[in-house]
Amino acid sequence: MSKQQGVFDLAELQDRVAVITGAGNFGIGWGIAKHAALQLGMHVVLIDLHQATVEQASQQLQALVGDRRVLGLTCDVTQSADLEAAALAIDQHFPDTGIGAVFANAGVIFNNTILRSDIDDWQTTLNVNILGVVRTMKALVPKLQAQSQRSIFCSTASVGGLVRGDGGAAAYQASKHAVVALSESLSFELAAKSPQIHVNVLCPCIVSSALLQSSQTNKRLKSDPSASAAPVTQPKDIPLGMTPDRHAEQVFDLIAAGKFYLVTDNIRPYVEHDFPFAAAQIIGERFHNLSTLELDNSDAFAAQQSAYPSSILKGPMFAELARRAQED
Repeated sequence: MSKQQGVFDLAELQDRVAVITGAGNFGIGWGIAKHAALQLGMHVVLIDLHQATVEQASQQLQALVGDRRVLGLTCDVTQSADLEAAALAIDQHFPDTGIGAVFANAGVIFNNTILRSDIDDWQTTLNVNILGVVRTMKALVPKLQAQSQRSIFCSTASVGGLVRGDGGAAAYQASKHAVVALSESLSFELAAKSPQIHVNVLCPCIVSSALLQSSQTNKRLKSDPSASAAPVTQPKDIPLGMTPDRHAEQVFDLIAAGKFYLVTDNIRPYVEHDFPFAAAQIIGERFHNLSTLELDNSDAFAAQQSAYPSSILKGPMFAELARRAQED
């Protein structure tokens, strides 16, 4: 195995810069930013779409991290010029400090079936979730290539990018499958010529975040430019889900262990219960389908445990949530 995809000593990141897109609404990106600063001794660049969001998150993080420097940047990852400006601002703010990690984390989600979905939602999803990652790669990977020190480039996909599609969030899942392939492609592209860049793809299961709310807010603001500025959105507490802070612990534990696919399941010690998402099992079902060249749609006929029949939302976590709902 190449140096690029081996274990990673997180101590190498101390006093360097972590850059995280989609970090302002106190979800996955925020958790990664806090962990990078508080546990790994990194300086942090928080990037998000709205100025108010970035300012509040940056102020809160700076108050927590003492002498670690925090830079907040407003940036639309669907605009190459914005990311190029962000890269320049990072150079200017940290002229003598290298970048240790980049997390291309910005994303949106619009849950709907294919036949009921809005084409505009598809365009937004693909532009943010796929091309936003590509633009982030193009803006920041050359900076990592110019450094001799080892660094991390991690794109946020989803467990939905590794399991089969089941119609409930087709646009989101399609985009996250693409992010997995993009990350694999970047790893291959850099393996020989830039082995100092450690490439990962993050595939979270269930994490408390404000992604649903912020996606709808940004959609409203896009359709009505006269609307008031986007409010700062706190993460929704999802029953049995991981908190952003505990999720970040698992992310960096998996990076340190040398994993490429960072599948962050809802397991101890990162949660205080024994009802996992069961990602390995559900991912395995997809690959069994591929190995037999057949598609098993039996879950489409099964008793519902969620809002719609699902081949994904069916493991111990969702069985327990269904049981609790029946008791209520």
